[in-house]
Amino acid sequence: MLQVFFPYIYLKLLSVIGYIVFLFISGSSLAPQVLEASEHGCTPRKRKIILISVILIGISIIVAGLFYLGFSVRVETCTASACVRTAAEILRHINIKADPCEDFYRFSCGNFLQNTHLQDNRESRSGSRSVGDITKDEIQSRIRDILEVPVRLEEPKPFNVAKQFYRACMNETAIARRGLKKVKEILKLIGGWPTLEGYNWDQKRFDWMESLHKLRQYGLNFDVFFRITVEKDDRGTNYRYVLGIHEAMYSPNEPNSEIRGLMFRYMVDIAVLFGADRNIAAEDVREVLRKYEELGKMVQDTVFDNITESDYDKRALSELQFKYRDIQWHHFLSGLLKPATNINYDDDIIIFRPQYVEFMQNFLGITSKRTLANLISWHTIQHLINFMPTEIVEKTTELVDKINGRMMNFKEPRYKTCLLETKKRLGPVLSAAYIQQFFPEDVRFKIVTMIKNIKQQAEETVRNLEWMDSATKMLVIKSLHSTGERLPSTLDLLNLLEENRKLYSQVKINETEYLESALELNLVALYKEQSRMKQTYEEDLYSDIDFVTSLEIKYSPREKLLSFPVGIFSGIYYQSHRPEYMNYGSLGSIIAQQVYHIFMRAVEGDQSPGELRSWWSPSSFAYYNQKLECLSNQYSNFKVAGLRHKHLNPTKTRDEDMADLAGMKISYDTYINWSRENDGESLLPGLNYSPNQLFWISASIRHCSKYSQGGLESVMDNYRLNPYQFQVNGLLQNLPQFAFDFGCPVGSKMNPKDKCDIW
Repeated sequence: MLQVFFPYIYLKLLSVIGYIVFLFISGSSLAPQVLEASEHGCTPRKRKIILISVILIGISIIVAGLFYLGFSVRVETCTASACVRTAAEILRHINIKADPCEDFYRFSCGNFLQNTHLQDNRESRSGSRSVGDITKDEIQSRIRDILEVPVRLEEPKPFNVAKQFYRACMNETAIARRGLKKVKEILKLIGGWPTLEGYNWDQKRFDWMESLHKLRQYGLNFDVFFRITVEKDDRGTNYRYVLGIHEAMYSPNEPNSEIRGLMFRYMVDIAVLFGADRNIAAEDVREVLRKYEELGKMVQDTVFDNITESDYDKRALSELQFKYRDIQWHHFLSGLLKPATNINYDDDIIIFRPQYVEFMQNFLGITSKRTLANLISWHTIQHLINFMPTEIVEKTTELVDKINGRMMNFKEPRYKTCLLETKKRLGPVLSAAYIQQFFPEDVRFKIVTMIKNIKQQAEETVRNLEWMDSATKMLVIKSLHSTGERLPSTLDLLNLLEENRKLYSQVKINETEYLESALELNLVALYKEQSRMKQTYEEDLYSDIDFVTSLEIKYSPREKLLSFPVGIFSGIYYQSHRPEYMNYGSLGSIIAQQVYHIFMRAVEGDQSPGELRSWWSPSSFAYYNQKLECLSNQYSNFKVAGLRHKHLNPTKTRDEDMADLAGMKISYDTYINWSRENDGESLLPGLNYSPNQLFWISASIRHCSKYSQGGLESVMDNYRLNPYQFQVNGLLQNLPQFAFDFGCPVGSKMNPKDKCDIW
């Protein structure tokens, strides 16, 4: 593989010179013009011989110079530690024996595919293992390192709270010693568990509404019959937080007899471990399972009905009370919101599944108190599983594996469970700690510059499009200019640290009382969420529990904002000290893909948030559809290896296929311009590839993923994305820049004669 592109220029210039010689020799019209300048004393034949000799000498000099430029001048090789690590990382992924012009995905990801195994590990549960998973694991390791550093008094208190909670979770000895005592106390306080108390349970002491209020007071999940949330009201003009009522999370699938039997035995065994009589437990569990199936069917029917009907009903609390009058809504909701906020009869409520509310009103009226109490108890036990002794946790894991048909005998390491539990309760604290340690301001500046460069190139690309009319171009460019970026800054970090300090100033964590510590943190998080009600909506990037570990850049057309999770600025995606062809290839192509979504969702005028309009003019829309059709026809011919009779479904994926293609082209052009302005970049040690070639390699490595057959089928059936090999090969086949950089001959698989010329 050629390191630099002088040989290409050399060959092209040589062919031009040869053509000029041919013209002279053949007596073309160019020859007489030059011959007129020769001495008049020579015969025409002699003059022609002399002229040819001069030309050949000149050609020799030019060829020698080109040879020197092409083969003698060497591009500098980077030997810094970051470059050495980058080269080693590339070699872990690529297969240098594969032909990049025949299957670039196999070339870029061959070693990764060969050395990645899905058997007997957690990846087999999801059916795949990708470079994204590896990056997330690296981020988790960083967070783990933060949490395992000893508590330091000089550090912000919220950091120490997170460390103490993590250690409480890891203290399995203390958890085992406490056993089920605390869980039993909770069940008693919320009205008692009939299965455990047997025939001594007193239904006169039970009220389902008061039981849910108690769950909220103790910091426990209270979404038993309704899921109550604080929602963004994005369909009105105020754009504020209101209360939302959803269906509870009951499985919509009707279990077969085998799964029903597994559930029955599991629930009876758990009840017996708590101390229940087996016969009473069996009787109660049968009724609970029957109700679960009834609720699950209702959820399924509700979702199906709402495919054609409105699933959004906003009304004042007084109207809610009038329509569903069998439930005392003001009392019910007030008990779930105190002490964070209060609710009045004129406050708006969003009902997301009106049919479900109607059903649940009747369900609560006709179901026995004993069954309702058992349903609440099982819901509470389910949400406290991770706080119970190992025996119960393992039984639960075993049940899940059996139901899903994958008995892997795989036990999740305890630290991963504790990382998740800490992240759920202290997400903003971990965000602050991670930003402070792994996202310095100089890295932020480089990424902001990259985003700026990509947006400028995107604007230039739009201006040069021949198939888009000028009015549409101006609208797209206007939308591009008005879209901002949200990624962490020093000011954000300071504000986040101050907010965390106020929020957790009174929190006390006992490392031997894991459950009590979790409940206290639950109350803090619940207070923060509920106190936002009635306030104007503001983007709260750091409250997202996946802010650190997510790798997905989100574009919101309403806020005109690109939001960046901090985790994506690491791993295979971005490293500040490696060459920029790696960063533009990986992170740059992702950013450019999201910039393309700005094109697609541009709007005209000051419209209300609920009235987003397409920016397409009729002519642009017609041309664009032709180009989409070209992609669809091309992708429909791709066969999926390993799945018989399975082709891609481009009608489902073509919008994302187009986004991939646009993002790759824009990012490549951006890097080429950056490289010219910065006098190029060094090569990587031990790799015989040019910077341009390494751009394409980096852009493709981020897609490396190993699928099981079931995982591949799941992607095909459930996602609006193609399997990763087609996200690489499919789009690169349409980019002549790629074919030129790798010298792929016309007619090879990666350089077909017929391409979809779009961008």
